[in-house]
Amino acid sequence: MKRILPFLLALLTALPAFAQSVVTTDNVRVELISEVSTVKAGDPFWVALRQTIKPRWHTYWKNPGDSGLPTEIAWTLPPGTKADPIVWPTPSLVDVQGIINYGFHDDILLLVKVTPPADASGTLHLAADVNWLVCDDVCIPEEGKVAIDLPVGAAAMPASAATRALFDKARRDVPMASPWTARYGMAMSGDPTLVIDAKGLKPGTISDVYFFPSDWAGVANMSKQRAVVTAEGIRIPLKKSDAAPGSGTKGAPPAQAAGTLVLTEKTGDGTHRQAFDIVAKLDPAFVPSAALVSASNEESLSFVEALLFALVGGLILNLMPCVFPVLAMKAAAFARLAVHSRSDMRRDGLAYTVGVLVSFGAMAAAILAIRSTLGEVSWGFQFQSPIFSLLVAYLFFVVGLNLSGVFEIAGGFTGMGQGLASKGGVTGAFFTGVLAVVVATPCTAPFMAAALGFALSQPAPQTVAVLLAMGLGLALPYLALSMTPALQRLMPRPGAWMDRLRQFLAFPMYASAVWMIWVLTQQTGADGVLYALGGMILIAFAIWLLRIGGAASPATWIRRSVAAVAVLLALAAVIKIEDGPATAAAASGGPAAGVSFEGWERFSRARMMEAVAAKKPVFVDFTAAWCITCLVNERVALETAGARKAFEQTGTVKLKGDWTNRDPEITALLKELGRAGVPLYLYWAPGADKPLILPQVLTEASIVAQLTAK
Repeated sequence: MKRILPFLLALLTALPAFAQSVVTTDNVRVELISEVSTVKAGDPFWVALRQTIKPRWHTYWKNPGDSGLPTEIAWTLPPGTKADPIVWPTPSLVDVQGIINYGFHDDILLLVKVTPPADASGTLHLAADVNWLVCDDVCIPEEGKVAIDLPVGAAAMPASAATRALFDKARRDVPMASPWTARYGMAMSGDPTLVIDAKGLKPGTISDVYFFPSDWAGVANMSKQRAVVTAEGIRIPLKKSDAAPGSGTKGAPPAQAAGTLVLTEKTGDGTHRQAFDIVAKLDPAFVPSAALVSASNEESLSFVEALLFALVGGLILNLMPCVFPVLAMKAAAFARLAVHSRSDMRRDGLAYTVGVLVSFGAMAAAILAIRSTLGEVSWGFQFQSPIFSLLVAYLFFVVGLNLSGVFEIAGGFTGMGQGLASKGGVTGAFFTGVLAVVVATPCTAPFMAAALGFALSQPAPQTVAVLLAMGLGLALPYLALSMTPALQRLMPRPGAWMDRLRQFLAFPMYASAVWMIWVLTQQTGADGVLYALGGMILIAFAIWLLRIGGAASPATWIRRSVAAVAVLLALAAVIKIEDGPATAAAASGGPAAGVSFEGWERFSRARMMEAVAAKKPVFVDFTAAWCITCLVNERVALETAGARKAFEQTGTVKLKGDWTNRDPEITALLKELGRAGVPLYLYWAPGADKPLILPQVLTEASIVAQLTAK
């Protein structure tokens, strides 16, 4: 007995060293399973290391990312048996407080192909020493020994249906071979850019694009990826890491970079996550335009920061020239309400705010619809349509006629009628908010660009939230005025001056109509003026017909019918202008007349990068005829004598990108920079590898200082 007891204790102590069918730790259950129940000698078959991971915990991919270790399998096999490397499933991005890891959650299978020898017989014993790292708030290295015994027979026999289903799912999780060629190039900053030549993609159907580098240490995992999807393919600017490249001469990029491309595709039957194994060859002739994504003064916004920027940008939007006429009308309407109860003021302010928010909500819905079907969309995109430009010109003209007293709209469409204290006044306040949003879209205020760039690249909930925050900022001054008695006491008392002010405010609306007609000429040519003015005459004629006459009579029906025909003819001009010669030229890539190019070269990405590569200072002005902020900046900062002298003395290459009509190259570049619209100003200092993004509101002094800075 004394001899047996020590032997049993030694045996129990040695048990953990023997392989088990299943190993269970506090965080992971590990087992070795086979797709066949009986092996045929010489025929390859598949086994899998199955890891069932505790909720919220994760193990790691072959490239673990910024931290972690991949799962390792050390095989102990019968003589002549071969086990191939692990076939890794598609990883998930694991963000732990800014540390980016690549790994797996829940239940995964790591597939391995095993080939037995041709003379195998009896039982094939497969054993493996497995090491893995499992992490949540803490990381725990774990290990285990697993094994499986498979009989060798005359023919291979499949495993159970449940086991085969696991293998089928595992194969669906493995990235497929890429159907596209891929290449990568290096920017002057040393940052790599991956280009997948996937022509024919529909940008609006592709989202959540991410590249998981598998064997290249040159990529900084913590840098957020902003993929650009166009009909020509996918472009993913990356950031270099501090680590040396994975191969090649020290300091030189490797000849190829491999990894897994993951994207979500929207089809008729829903959304599908797709994964492709990519091998990208180094392209020595690569044009390093992706350096733009890392502009020297740009940082990615968080969702909370984007909301704050949107709120402040909307607040500043009240001071922009395009919005001021409508807001002056609203201020006059509040002054008229000063003699009414505070509840009337509050109701009016809330109605105006609701009108603004509903309009921004409608705009968000339109953006999401266009983005899901056509792809990229930007702030002010509707003004690139001559149809919209003409409709807005009509709107400004009709509002001007109303303010001039030519006619009255029941309830006060502009919020200026006598019925503002009644239900009609609430309707008028609501539509004044709508009008404020319509005229605000050509403008871009400080803080707006970054917020809009964030919003238009995010999923639907974030897009809607940021746009509504911007709307709240636009409505906030008047909402605060309607809710604060102390501010209301500062307002002037109503009197005869109100009617004079109302009539005066008609002239900014007429001026806005003239401006929109000028924008229309840039989009459709001189014919646009004929259609616009002819349509306005028809609208004025229709209003006159509706005003004349007395009680209802057969003549009244005739006048209304003729007025309706006149309005329909005015709207017919809207359809006609879409086929104008200038629009067709713009669509075909021909020259546009949107803005003045005197002293400036027309922008192209190739020309910009050529000048940058030559170490010349480069200034790029992205503008549009319908962007008032752009036009003001040109007058007060870019085209002054001092600015022209500074441009000339420094030898700066001046490029102007006209976005009056749709331009895919400019749109793609705006998206790369995280911008939603114009104005946008880039300055490349001589020899700089990144551009500086200048403020949206310029002065001559700021331009001269930037150009002459040492």
